[in-house]
Amino acid sequence: MNRIAPLLLACTLAITCRAQTEAEREVLSVIDRFFGAMTARDTVAMAETLVREGVLQAFTPNGQSPVRTVTNADYLVRLAQGKERYVERYWHPVGRIDGPLATVTTPYDFHIDGAFSHCGVDIFTLVKGSNGWRVTNCVYTRQTADCPPSPLGPFRN
Repeated sequence: MNRIAPLLLACTLAITCRAQTEAEREVLSVIDRFFGAMTARDTVAMAETLVREGVLQAFTPNGQSPVRTVTNADYLVRLAQGKERYVERYWHPVGRIDGPLATVTTPYDFHIDGAFSHCGVDIFTLVKGSNGWRVTNCVYTRQTADCPPSPLGPFRN
């Protein structure tokens, strides 16, 4: 069974209680492809979701660790070099679109090789250009304790 399908359904139902616009569906589709490419370690598919000059930034809620920043281009290199299987699940995304700019904020949990690693909140910024919507930046919190239970239920590898 496709493991992304339940996430797509949950995300589609959770973004709003009203009917989604085509732009909202397109934006969530990019985020779904982003996570699918991450899990598959498919750098070609991942590159198609990213603005190369963008960045990923991780924050720890307690502020004890420095902000970790990696460019999208460097992330592609790291993705290709890794061996672990990453699965990130998200739910209840809240999006806003203003012309060619979109943001999506969503809680998530993250698993490495089937084991829980951490949770937090993702904030994606996307821009729409000639190639469609692309992730320019992703800022996320990263915590290993006091994670609320996922409404998606227990992770099944």
